[in-house]
This record gives sequence, C-alpha cells and structure tokens, in this order.
Amino acid sequence: MFGADRFDAILPPGTGAIMAIGASYPTVVATKDCRIGMKKQMQVNVTADHHVIYRADLASFLQTLSKIIEDPKDLTL
Repeated sequence: MFGADRFDAILPPGTGAIMAIGASYPTVVATKDCRIGMKKQMQVNVTADHHVIYRADLASFLQTLSKIIEDPKDLTL
C-alpha cells in the first residue's frame, strides 16, 4: 500500500500478537537446480507475548500463512 518493504509492529498493551507485512518486491534467488532466478518476496514480522501465545503455535501459523501466500489457489478448495 505504501511501498514499505519492511517494518516492525510494536505490541500494544493487552494484545497477544501483532503482524507487520511489507510490500513484495522481485528478488534474485537461487533455484533448486542451482540457477539464478527472480522471485517475489516479502517480509512478515510477528511480535507476540509468549505468555499468551505459544511459540510452536505461532511458528505453525507462520508456516501455514507462507503456504497460503505462495499458493493462493488453495483458498478456493
């Protein structure tokens, strides 16, 4: 929306977690067959109170979010 590729979210008092999602930009990456390619990447940061949200649950959420973002057609099934 504003073109910021990364930023951090500060957890407000009384909140369990907050997420900051930066804009996606084309990035040079190494492919699985050891070649150079282009891929859109974005940075996602989560700030959480670990007294409220277990780290393992947060990690699982981020893995699921990553899969959905990388392959959004799964949202229609």
